[in-house]
Amino acid sequence: MLRTRAFLIGFILIATVSLARASDPTSTAVVTPGHLYDRIAVIGASVSDGFGVFIRDDVAADDLTAAKSAVRRVPSGVNLSDVLRASVPTAPGPIIHHYASGFFFSSPGTVGKSEIDRALGAKPTLVLAVDFLFWYVYGTVNADGEIMQSEAARVANLEMGLSQLDRVLAAGVPLIIGDLPDMRGAIGKMLSKNQVPAPETLDAVNTRITAWVATRPAVKLLALRTLLTALKAGGTLEVAGRVWDPATLGALLQNDQLHPTFCGTVIIAAGLIDLARTNDASALPPFVFEPSLVAARALESKQSKAASKKKPVGATADPPPAQ
Repeated sequence: MLRTRAFLIGFILIATVSLARASDPTSTAVVTPGHLYDRIAVIGASVSDGFGVFIRDDVAADDLTAAKSAVRRVPSGVNLSDVLRASVPTAPGPIIHHYASGFFFSSPGTVGKSEIDRALGAKPTLVLAVDFLFWYVYGTVNADGEIMQSEAARVANLEMGLSQLDRVLAAGVPLIIGDLPDMRGAIGKMLSKNQVPAPETLDAVNTRITAWVATRPAVKLLALRTLLTALKAGGTLEVAGRVWDPATLGALLQNDQLHPTFCGTVIIAAGLIDLARTNDASALPPFVFEPSLVAARALESKQSKAASKKKPVGATADPPPAQ
């Protein structure tokens, strides 16, 4: 009887500790050593979803800045998940689930919750959410589907996005996010003036994001705001322990001044994984972020998938197996 009672007490204590950890977003993520990269979920908006990012098979793997006069074939769109998959030189690589949506802006509350639901359903070991918070502050619609009437509403709406991200942490999953860059340069190109927060609002929400991250050991922050400022200033960028030179890589930001190019997406991917490494020093990342090689592998993957879907003209169904 005493032994049974002791067992029950021990079981209850363990269950209580586990429940407390699962419900407390400030606790440290539960990472099994060596398995951080097993299952990666990518969530977020159009940057993660690869808006305007294409690779073309007529551009040599070592010439990502080929002349515009070159003959162009049908381009293949790639997103952040495609870049991550193509950055793994040897198989098998991590399982990468893509849940980011270019339609996040239309209903941040609904889309954001759905992405978190789907990501958690995949039992991820790592979640990448570099632009998940963007449309909770930018745009004209709040998380409840109502028109944002003031700058204060943008600040308040950010909390809705943070509360969704807390669900990832409550599940014990490491999380990498980005802060909010100043996108006033995209007004008149991809954004309207009423979609862009005032500079002081941007300062306030970034201060809040930094404070939020500081109390959550499982979260790492990619400073997109600093990265964009450096990019607009020209010259090289230092990300993930490497110097990236636009002079050789080509433009890193699209003409809309809002979305990264292919090489810009590779740099973001490298930055995210570099930050993720701090969650498990025992696991070496299986990624190699060399833009020309990533482009070649991504294109090969796209072509292979396209070929597998095509059926030769006149082909018939396979005969039934012999009985």
